[in-house]
Amino acid sequence: MRMPVHRKALTTGAHGGAQGRKALPGIPCAPLCASVVNAFPGLGILRCAFRAQHRPFASLAVALVIACSGAPSAGPNALRIPLINDPILNPVLAPDIGSVLINKVIFSSLVRPDQQLHPVPDLASSWTTSEDGLEYTFLLRPGVKWHDGEPFTANDVKFTFDQITDVKSGSRLRSDFAAVAGVDVIDSLTVRFRLKAPFAPFLALLGYNAGILPAHKFRDRKLTEASDFSRSAPVGTGPFRVVQAASGSAIVLERNPYYYGTTPALDQVIFRIVPDVNAQVAQLLAGELDIVPIEPANLPSVERAKTVTVVRNPIVQHVYVGFNQSRDLFKSPLVRQALDLAVNRKAIVDGVLKGAADLPRGTIPMVLSEFFDSSLTAPAYLPDSAKSLLSRAGWRSDDKQMLRNATGKPFAFTLLVDKGNPTREQAALAVQQDLKRVGIDASIETMEFATLVRDRVLPGVYDAVLIWWTTPPDPDQFSFYTTGQDNNHVRYSNARVDNLLAAGRATLDAVHRRELYNAFQREELADPPVLVLFYPRELLAVDRRVQGLPPIGLRDALRHAEQISVKR
Repeated sequence: MRMPVHRKALTTGAHGGAQGRKALPGIPCAPLCASVVNAFPGLGILRCAFRAQHRPFASLAVALVIACSGAPSAGPNALRIPLINDPILNPVLAPDIGSVLINKVIFSSLVRPDQQLHPVPDLASSWTTSEDGLEYTFLLRPGVKWHDGEPFTANDVKFTFDQITDVKSGSRLRSDFAAVAGVDVIDSLTVRFRLKAPFAPFLALLGYNAGILPAHKFRDRKLTEASDFSRSAPVGTGPFRVVQAASGSAIVLERNPYYYGTTPALDQVIFRIVPDVNAQVAQLLAGELDIVPIEPANLPSVERAKTVTVVRNPIVQHVYVGFNQSRDLFKSPLVRQALDLAVNRKAIVDGVLKGAADLPRGTIPMVLSEFFDSSLTAPAYLPDSAKSLLSRAGWRSDDKQMLRNATGKPFAFTLLVDKGNPTREQAALAVQQDLKRVGIDASIETMEFATLVRDRVLPGVYDAVLIWWTTPPDPDQFSFYTTGQDNNHVRYSNARVDNLLAAGRATLDAVHRRELYNAFQREELADPPVLVLFYPRELLAVDRRVQGLPPIGLRDALRHAEQISVKR
């Protein structure tokens, strides 16, 4: 996961709301919808009460409500995918999960990951690297056009990375490319990156979230001022282009006639805004969605469905509780060590995840087997040891077995979690109960995901948050856990970790890199940056009519959207 910057919601109108909705041609939505809603105030009641005796009328009423709310109808060769929040259609500004998924389809990158997650050519046809690892020269594909028909050139690449590396742009990718000293246009189809130091994850990061932007759409405008581009009128070079965007409803993409690669098999890709996971599953089982990331709790109902298959893919992700270390409560490594020992992660994996996750050792997940330190033991659940560490940190139990410091202040904080995801909500409850057993009062606050990130996590207005990172297919975690980096939202600071992560990304030798990241994982045991709960396995419920979906995580699979088809 990457965090979104503060932007207004996606809308086709000036202020959202009704202006972001689109009616069916020839149907006056306002009066018609009003009459339907007045007659049938509960759409769920309407579906149930009229199913048997008034099916045709109920179906018509439901169709009218859906039409007036802006939900598009899918063609026979359309792929329908849910998003949990309104996306920002600009890969440089908005790397939250909802935005990432759709931006992968709209915006191409210089390279993209293959099925082994290795970088292969995309907008770049080839590249060369200097012997000292300080220069990468990319030869671009000839004849590539933007969605509006303008030619793609090296100027677009330079513009994009000038924005990414400019602190004033607000890009959340800036720390990923901090090693870039500059980008030079050699000619219209050749671009050279100059690095400040050798940067081992460079190619992996180019293919991760760094979609290329059209320079001609931002003439005389700052990146952050192009709000129309980021909401409803983006222009990319990917296999599909936006034709309709309705806030809170859906974004409809159609096949890009200018696409430089294999002609897409699909006519449309429709991203529907469905914040609640259970609602996503219900729509999948009703035949209204085609690919849904599901939670373990959904497995029984999904696996019984004859029209759906479940795909389990390894992903580079860690789910964790992040403690805001700008708060005095969490500054001490002893406290964070204690919190590590106080939570029974095996019970969470077995009970909440139904075994669909692995026990963690640190922030580098097991799927990166070349760098994961398998010699480290699985986390122990030792509440008595946790109490001992908390005592050393100055916390004592009162007569009600609640922890208080020397001034009598209780050990209490609020744990944020996104609303609508049963796995994370149940995991938060399990964390709360385990912490209560050692005398810590953790209250839970649920919020809509985009609001949680935008208003609380990014500005640092929170105590703790249960959230996750989906990281590039490389062990580099410099931007997440190095002091002062943009994506280090927990405000973690450890000089040794800073040095290890800086050296890890600057080292091209694979053996030495492995040694550095093993040392980093050992340092995490002594000074945990976050409380890693588990390494999840991505569970995708896929309609059996979907074909050609690459067997990798969904966000990387969508880089190959032109291969996917639906046989209806």
